[in-house]
Amino acid sequence: MVEWIGVAALCLLLVGSSAAWSLVVLHLRRMVAADGGLTVALKRGEARWANGVGRYASDQLVWYRTLSLSPTADLRMPRAELKVLSRRCWDPRQDVALFSDLSIVECRFRDEVICLGFPGNGVTGFLSWLEASAPSF
Repeated sequence: MVEWIGVAALCLLLVGSSAAWSLVVLHLRRMVAADGGLTVALKRGEARWANGVGRYASDQLVWYRTLSLSPTADLRMPRAELKVLSRRCWDPRQDVALFSDLSIVECRFRDEVICLGFPGNGVTGFLSWLEASAPSF
């Protein structure tokens, strides 16, 4: 009898874990499918890389962490406060936690250096968005 309770508890744990993971994946797909949503990896200073979703909202790049239950953005980067320092290709020695074939853009945001990793042509869209700001007088 005790063995069956343990097996049932293990099954419930596996089903619950699968359901929670499915909700996270669905949340990510919904955010990426929304207007202006794209997959963006972020690294602040010497911290580890974090995968997430970026969305262009007016004059801000809004970044949401992938594995977070919070519906609010983890970071809001106004266009006027972002300055591109360099651009490079993915390097397996430096970027261990990322997917291959990413373009890495190193930026200065306020008083810190952040790195953004974009798959495919995402970096082209990001650089175009940065250059598209209205002239200031």
